[in-house]
Formats: sequence, C-alpha cells, structure tokens
Amino acid sequence: MRRTIVLLLVLAVYVLAATPGHAATEVKMAGDARVYGVFFANRNFTGWDETGTQTEDRTTIWQRLRLRTDFVANENLKFRFGMRIDDETWGSGYLTAANPQAAIEPYLAYLQFKWPGANIEVTAGYQPFSVPHTGVFYDSIVLAADDGDQSSAALFVKLPIIEDTLAIEAAYGRLLDANRTCQPTTTQVGDAFDVYRLALPITVEGFDVAPWALVGVYGKDADPEGYFAGGLRAAGSYLDPTGYNDNQNPMWWTGLALSVTALDPVNLYFDGIYGNAAGSDRSRNRREGYFFDAGLTYTGLDWATPGLFGWFASGEDASLSNGSERLPVITPKWGPGTSFLFDCDQEFGNNSIGIDPTGTWGATIAIRDISFFEALKSRLTLAAIAGRNSPAGLRKAVAATGGPGEYVAMGRNLAQGEWVLGVNFDHRYAVTEALSLTLQTGFASPQGLKTSIWGHRMTNQANDAWMTSVGFLYTF
Repeated sequence: MRRTIVLLLVLAVYVLAATPGHAATEVKMAGDARVYGVFFANRNFTGWDETGTQTEDRTTIWQRLRLRTDFVANENLKFRFGMRIDDETWGSGYLTAANPQAAIEPYLAYLQFKWPGANIEVTAGYQPFSVPHTGVFYDSIVLAADDGDQSSAALFVKLPIIEDTLAIEAAYGRLLDANRTCQPTTTQVGDAFDVYRLALPITVEGFDVAPWALVGVYGKDADPEGYFAGGLRAAGSYLDPTGYNDNQNPMWWTGLALSVTALDPVNLYFDGIYGNAAGSDRSRNRREGYFFDAGLTYTGLDWATPGLFGWFASGEDASLSNGSERLPVITPKWGPGTSFLFDCDQEFGNNSIGIDPTGTWGATIAIRDISFFEALKSRLTLAAIAGRNSPAGLRKAVAATGGPGEYVAMGRNLAQGEWVLGVNFDHRYAVTEALSLTLQTGFASPQGLKTSIWGHRMTNQANDAWMTSVGFLYTF
C-alpha cells in the first residue's frame, strides 16, 4: 500500500509538470547519485556493535539517490519537492533481488514565497531546519539540517530590516507528534515536540554574526521510539520510575555564530552555545551544558587551504541525582575539517566513527583542497579528542541504562583520561565535470579506555579502527 501511494505521488508530480495549463511554471531538476563500497575494521573499536552483542560485517556496498524538483512560478514563488532512495547496502532492503519493498520516499516538500507588497520571505512545509553555526564545522551540534537530509515540518519567516545587512528570522517546527490527531486514551498526555527559533543575522563587510535562540516544549510521551533520547535525556531519567515526570518539559538553547573574513586570507570562526532540557522536571531528569568551538583557516595558497580547529564542552560530573551536565542536542551534524571521527560532511555516509563531541575537548588540523593536478583534490585531517566526563558519572550511567551502548558507548563517549587520535586522507578525482571518483581512508586509535566504566570484556577487545571507502559520485 505504501509503495502504491508513493508511486502515485511521483506520477502526479510529473503529470502536473507536463500539463499544458501549467506552462508558465518553470521546472528545474537537480540531484546526485552515489555508489560506493566501505571497508571498516573495528568501527566501534571492538569489531562488535556498540552493545557488544553483534559482530560487524567489515565490507559493505552502498548506494543512494537524491532528486530535487523546483516548480518556479516566478522569482517570488516556488515549490520544491525532493525524493530519495536512501543509503542501503547491496543485498538488503530494497536492493535485494525481486524485492517488493518501497524504496522512494519524499524528503523535501515545501512552499517558498515572498508576501505580496512586503519584503517578507516565507517557507512552509517539510524543509531543512537548523540553527546558525559557522560553516567550517559543517552544521549545528544542536539542530542540523544535514544539507536537507534531516528535514522538519516547519514554518520559517525572514524579515529583512536593512537590505543585505540585518534581518529577523523566526520559525516554528513540529519535530515529533507521536499520536497524530487523537490520543490513545481519554487522558490528555503530552505527545508532541515543538520548537520555536529566533535569529538575528548581521552581515557587514568582513564580518558575519548570528545570535540565536531555540525554545522547545517536549511532551513526556512524544518520543516512544527514543529517537532523541541519547541527546536530550540524562542517565538519571532511566532510573525507576523512568522518563520525565512532567507532562510538558521546557527546553531552551541560546548561541552565537561568528565569522570574521576582514583579515583575509586569514579567516576566523567561533560558536558558543548553552542549553537546558527539562529544567523544571526532577533534578535527575535535567540536562544542561555548554559547547564552544573556534577555527582558523588560511586561503592565501593556490594549492591548499589549511585550517586549525578546536572545541571545549562541559562534561558529566560524578552524580546521576543532579541530572546531566552535557549540552542537550536534538539532531547534531558537526565536525571540524571533515574529520572521519565525527559524522559530518563526508562525501559518503556510513564511514565515520561517530564520536559524540559533547563532554569532550580537542583540536584538529586540516589541509583541504590540496591540488597539484587539475582534476585531483585531496584532504588531510588529523584530530585529537579527550574526554571531560567524570569516570564515576559514566560508570553510573552504564549501570543505570542497562550496559555499554544503551546510552553511552565505549570510544564514542569519553571520560577524563580517555582520548582518541584520528587521521583521514581523502581524495576526489574529477572523471568528468559531473562525475567524480572518491577514495577516503581513515585510522583511529583509542587510548586509556577504562575497565571500571566499560568492563573487562569490552576493553580487552578494544583495538584500532581502519576505514577505506571508494566509489562514484554523480551530480546533475
């Protein structure tokens, strides 16, 4: 049934585009296709999954497709519809022989227009929705859009105050609604997660700054599948009775994104964020913390763009009874210098370690766009990450949540005295203007992993991680 509905939707879109009555509407299409293989040994530093209950397959082949169609009436009115065949491994899901599963799904569907008679931009529908963050770290550590892959149902309004200099951005999004239009019983229970975003982007020559705020109301039953549990909840909330006590929980974040290009070819970047989740609930359910990052790039070379990046975040203390001291996050996509230690802006998916940057500090050196030949570009990134979480706090979190990998994972959530070194060396060769052959390699070594937190079984198995991925990327 789902497959039939999706196919009918796709057919309707293209019939509409071809209908003579809509000849005044211009249709533009763009997208990308990726087919790539990944070899990954000890992705979780063990050869097992995060919980240590399954053994990894080291070699997999993936593919994905993105197709975006813009229906443009004029410069003030358009609709974007995006379809995707998501990342899947050969031989499973929709990529099995004669497989009946639906593969196509919408991932963008939003209307964008300017209000007649006013210079107000409105975007309504399923759209990329994030909070400001400097571009050298790819996207936001709190709420990221991941180049449209993590869209949200939202209404976004932009009001320019001073042309090309100052604007007010306001938005509302509904990230979760567990029960749609009706509650499962006659007792009203909070089942939605709504967020309200406000930003004040300011641009002058050589200087961009965007102060912003995000406020959320999180229903206690909004997330029965636990999609956001690892980023928003505290370990103490897993103790009996589990979950939030209050029916509606306020959450808020405030931050600043700053870029300075006035010193070009030296460019400076800074982000500062503070957040609080469920601050009015039981103390053990609360989570609040901070996160700072800064970067420097040099663009004065013809053959490369070197950069230095660092970050510093609050970490867990030794107690569960007072909640979590890490920054609460919703859908993070953050990484310095495209380090493969973080899930960020790699050309291919499923080939990063996925370390959680909250509760850590570290530094990265990245040399990007290395080019000695016209068709070949390379990237070299070295990173060092150290934990700021109390070992006692993580040990209690493991015990309260049912073991390693259930809430915090060895090598991905780092305690004081634990650290990870990583290096990745990536290359992209332009076969044609639209087709590239990409090779990515990575190595990561964990140090000081604590048996008192993760147990002898996990730490005795710990080893270095190795990654190689190679494939084709076609953009059109």
